[in-house]
Amino acid sequence: MPRPRKHDDVTELDRVRLADIQPGWGSLLVRLALILAVLVGVLFMYGFYQPPISAWMIRAGQSVLLAAYWAVMIRNTLRLPRVLGPWRLRRFDFVLMGVMVVGGLLSLPPWRSPTWPLVEAAAGLALVMELWRAQVRLSRQLTRPGLLLPASFALMILTGTVLLKLPVAAPPGQPVSWLEALFTMTSAVCVTGLTVRDTATQFTPFGQTVIGVFIQLGGMGIIIFGSMLALLLGRRLSLRENVSLSQMLNDQPLYQLTNYVRFIVVTIIVIELIGAALLYPQWRPIDGESLTVAHRIGLSLFHSVSAFCNAGFSLYADNLQDYRYAMLTHAVLVPLIVIGGLGLPVLGNIRNMVMHRAKQLLLRDRYRPNMADLSLHRMSLHTKIVLTTTAALYLIGVLGIGLSQFMPFTYESLHLGQTAHQQRPDPLSPAAIGGVLADASFMSVSARTAGFNTLPMDELQPGSRLTLIAMMFVGGSPGSTAGGVKTTVIAVLVLGIVASIRQRDEAEAFGRSIHGALRGRAGTLFLLYGMMITLAVFLLLLVEPFSFEALTFEVVSAATTTGLSLGITEDLTPFGQAVIIAVMFLGRVGPLALLGALIFGPGASKPYTYPHEDVVIG
Repeated sequence: MPRPRKHDDVTELDRVRLADIQPGWGSLLVRLALILAVLVGVLFMYGFYQPPISAWMIRAGQSVLLAAYWAVMIRNTLRLPRVLGPWRLRRFDFVLMGVMVVGGLLSLPPWRSPTWPLVEAAAGLALVMELWRAQVRLSRQLTRPGLLLPASFALMILTGTVLLKLPVAAPPGQPVSWLEALFTMTSAVCVTGLTVRDTATQFTPFGQTVIGVFIQLGGMGIIIFGSMLALLLGRRLSLRENVSLSQMLNDQPLYQLTNYVRFIVVTIIVIELIGAALLYPQWRPIDGESLTVAHRIGLSLFHSVSAFCNAGFSLYADNLQDYRYAMLTHAVLVPLIVIGGLGLPVLGNIRNMVMHRAKQLLLRDRYRPNMADLSLHRMSLHTKIVLTTTAALYLIGVLGIGLSQFMPFTYESLHLGQTAHQQRPDPLSPAAIGGVLADASFMSVSARTAGFNTLPMDELQPGSRLTLIAMMFVGGSPGSTAGGVKTTVIAVLVLGIVASIRQRDEAEAFGRSIHGALRGRAGTLFLLYGMMITLAVFLLLLVEPFSFEALTFEVVSAATTTGLSLGITEDLTPFGQAVIIAVMFLGRVGPLALLGALIFGPGASKPYTYPHEDVVIG
């Protein structure tokens, strides 16, 4: 028999109703201001080589602010109806309060235990909870939920900029300017990889940790934010919109969205930890100095996160040129880049297929799959298109870069005012062939928005640069950490061209038809990317002294969040760097916000249609 419902048990409907009776924005903003003020004290304590205020004054101020914060929290909780179980709903908040109280008491005489950092860590978690509540409220009130995406990224960028501006983030005597901090943090959150300061030498371990954390937040943010937004929006959308949302999440049933988010988090963490473990023994001494265990762990975690998130940041001054022919390192980084660029919908589809097959083998006749979920146990059209397009682009990239690097060549050095002529000695020797194929293979993968480079960029042939620009423009796949116009957009457009040549009304792939509306969306994204890149290159050409090729390469790299550079980023004017910052931000969140508007925006349907008339094409 089912357990009788207690008076204070909370059902899902109660939780939905709770959002309408919780305290308003005023209380939420007060709590946010108080907890932010507490964390400002943390910045004063640990963000300066010599704190401008004494430690006891900072802790006294934090204690007063925390007391005010919890007073507001308890007051709001007591105002909630008893039937909704307010204390049970707030249990995590009050666990944090208990941690803060215990940590604060133990740090006082006569104990004087070093537990105050525990209080500050709990305050950080409280800030995360308040920001999550603010996001929930916004998602329920905004008529355009797509606005939350750029807003959340802008907030992450501003927060990271302040942290990078702290004196402890840079070596003594090398302060970070506001523009440098903003550029670096935009590049990190948008998982681009372009830099105006050397990450390896011009940031302290604290600054490098901040960059690594925000790379993870930026790479995971789109996926987590999109899935969380789907969970929040799925409760109030119409049937048609729910079907569209399910299709956007690779046909995930609405009742499985929570498990889907959990799968995303676990998958990302497990893959990155496996990558870090495999990279740990492969690092070589830096400047002849042996690496400590902590240094190796830091290098492994940073590069694993950077590779999976397709960020391209490296803790080596020359990126990964020291590992140009380190095949074991390539064997770890390349799969991380590819998996991060495939997208979670593809990984989720593969997981469902593997679990279905495993249950069939283990349970045999006892396994009765849910008929409604049978579509999840086969390879979807999306997965087939992504895998096929990814493999085709890899081969095209290897072929284009390999042929360009094999040919005897002369080229102008990218350094202004210098001209260097090089002739490759014996380009058909086995060593040269193996080296070029290794370079072409890695760069073909990395150009798809990862941004690592294993060979000096000034050794690239013009044909190789053109191939890299094309690969960067395509980028990764939807629902991934990669940028670009996405593989599915290119695939749909190519299939549409084939359909037009064959005089078919709809594009076809793997025995399925692709609706014409998808071709329209793909064309829109492709055109907007091209317009953004064209405008940015035009603006840079007005003020920058560099060649058209170099500026185009830089803009495409920024717009597609790749991070490959011909070495001119640091020499751009402040206006040029501002243009690159805007391009990185728009290239990361612009297409996704547009896609959200296309899917979730209110349709402007009309009760009438205009007469049709043909237009001459070609």
